[in-house]
Amino acid sequence: MTLSLALIGCGGMGRRHIGGMRQLHRIGKLPFELAAVCDLYESSAQSAADLAADVLGKRPAVCTSLDQLRDIDAVILTTSPETHAPLGIAAMEQGMHVMAEKPMTLTVAEGRALIAAAQRTKRKLAVAENYRRDPINRLAKALIDGGALGTPYLSIQSSSGGGETVAITPWRHLRAKGGIIVDMGIHYADLQEYYLGPIAQVVGMNALIDSARVDRQGQSHPSDSEDVMAGVARFAQGAILHYLMDRAGRGAGHFVRTIYGTGGSLAIPSDRTGKPLQLVQRHNLKDEVIPESELLALVPDFAVDELTAALFGGERQSSYQMEFTDIDTSLLGIEQVDFVDAIVEDREPEVTGEIGLRALALIMGFLETELLGRIATMAELTTSEELPYEALVVAAKES
Repeated sequence: MTLSLALIGCGGMGRRHIGGMRQLHRIGKLPFELAAVCDLYESSAQSAADLAADVLGKRPAVCTSLDQLRDIDAVILTTSPETHAPLGIAAMEQGMHVMAEKPMTLTVAEGRALIAAAQRTKRKLAVAENYRRDPINRLAKALIDGGALGTPYLSIQSSSGGGETVAITPWRHLRAKGGIIVDMGIHYADLQEYYLGPIAQVVGMNALIDSARVDRQGQSHPSDSEDVMAGVARFAQGAILHYLMDRAGRGAGHFVRTIYGTGGSLAIPSDRTGKPLQLVQRHNLKDEVIPESELLALVPDFAVDELTAALFGGERQSSYQMEFTDIDTSLLGIEQVDFVDAIVEDREPEVTGEIGLRALALIMGFLETELLGRIATMAELTTSEELPYEALVVAAKES
């Protein structure tokens, strides 16, 4: 039986998810039916339905509320973060499985509530984390796990850029919607634990540089969420994470993601670019650059799954060349199929609610700890009901 899905939220992210379905349909691997699209604004839902009809060959039903959905097995939430918990819980209570876009919820407390609802209703809960599914990140993890770096002891995630302009949409710069550090940084938070396992301790410092941001039309929008964050964390296995995100960056921008180990270093490129990894190994007190052509030989058992291979052109690749839109939508299609397969096979999705919660707690932890004035453990950040920055977010949402 083919599962029926509904897409809730028909803005830019929702349309990108329809693009993911188009990629699956193109290669004959779309294992579900997009039965409905839902948005508070009927015009947005109608536009998404038109797009789906054009790229999938069948027009989904148009709805403006969750209550209008009928005979739907699962939903994908692509609304803004503050709606994920109430919509997700309501969908589960109506019998539907849920995949929520990142961040999974506005606050960690809401994330715990969403996980509890999934357990109570016995519904699957997945979090849409697409970066880890990039074939280059899959290869990076294989090299790390295979010992190409020896024992990892330091991970650096550092980026600067964006200036005083709006990043995608103005709401991403509002604390009541989660803020830009959380919205964009959560991808990298997820990747760090994907590469190196659980983080144990977190501390950070933050700043708000631009209280107003300018969109492409030159219009100014208020911004009250921090746009610079510098943090340090320690993994349970002992390695240290240096994490810097400057979303107010003027001048020379940069992106660095490098993992250092006792046997060398691995520079990992920006996601969704297809650029190769840069591995340097330490031999006899000397550094040796390993050519891209030799990377795969270090992990002879490495291969991406069949679907990823079909979308990206091979099971074992050290780099690839594709249009950005095709890369982006292919990764969304991969996470959609994992979600559906988890339902059909009655297994956990790759990115569970618990994994999504840890990524949220980590990136929020860099903000929480400055207000706490001390290092915090991930155990505290994922379970505490009295976190000061979370209280500010709730207050902003309610004001």
